[in-house]
Amino acid sequence: MALLITPRALAQRGEFYYQLSSMIRAGLPIIRALQTVEKSPPSGSYRQPVAQMLVELKGGNSFVGALEAVGDWLPIFDKALREAGEKSGRLDECFRLLASYYEERAKLAREVIGQMIYPFFIVHFALLVFPVSLLVAAVLQDQWTALLVNKVVAFGTLYGVGAALVLTSSGSRALWWRATMEQLMGLVPVLGTARRNLALARLTAALEALFSAGVGIVDSWELAARASGSPALAREVMKWRPQIEVEQKTPGEILADKNVFPTMFTSLYRTGEISGQLDDTLKRLHEYSRVEGHRQMQLFTRGLTIGIIVLIMIAIGAQVVMFWIGYFNNIGNAIAQ
Repeated sequence: MALLITPRALAQRGEFYYQLSSMIRAGLPIIRALQTVEKSPPSGSYRQPVAQMLVELKGGNSFVGALEAVGDWLPIFDKALREAGEKSGRLDECFRLLASYYEERAKLAREVIGQMIYPFFIVHFALLVFPVSLLVAAVLQDQWTALLVNKVVAFGTLYGVGAALVLTSSGSRALWWRATMEQLMGLVPVLGTARRNLALARLTAALEALFSAGVGIVDSWELAARASGSPALAREVMKWRPQIEVEQKTPGEILADKNVFPTMFTSLYRTGEISGQLDDTLKRLHEYSRVEGHRQMQLFTRGLTIGIIVLIMIAIGAQVVMFWIGYFNNIGNAIAQ
């Protein structure tokens, strides 16, 4: 799997499943469908895994077995849905659910990235301009070396920290680090709530898809919790299996005893569980969490942007004040002489 899952990669995965769903729904066998995808894949990176799957299928392997032979090309969440679809004979419906799920995730990722673009450029502008004294010395006195060294250090530090965060947050070994970052970001006003709502949006989308595919209640919750991207939610849900299987509790009853999930989420989920309208409830919860997360991310990025602009204005004001102080000191010294 890729080190960093981008919105484009998520959209391509959604397109891959959409192609398979459309062709199987039209009556094509899975081998013919994969042969078609191999000729016109959503991305060149899909060609080799699809070709390997075709070799396995032609050798008599099952679809899920063929995917296992490919390795960790696709996540375990996809595997659970595909396995449920193959067993139930609803493989086309499972592909459709996966396509919708990844299209929604791609849309959500684009929204979050789009909201961060403006603060991103402002930070780069500030790093380019400050300290102003080095910029002035470079332009007026041709002292470019000091300016270039300063910018290399500043941008190197910025991108180095960014790369380190990506590397340490990738893979199962970095679960403790992701959990720590989640806790730290949870302390940031607005941002913590926004991240929680976006995690709940991913969780509910995954739950709806897994339930619709016929995956068991415990497996659905565990897979959806991992798909949410929140170590705190995943850690909590992983404790539920004994309570559901041994104590015969429902997820709604367990939620009522916990305060990890928001009160409104717990209330609506229990209502859907009791009324037998859980699919509709999950859709409502997903839309609410997505909209709230999007709104709170907008608030955070707006506040971050304003904060950065205010700091830049203060820095510029300080530079102006220092200039005039130096100017009048020079005049005073000249008069004194």
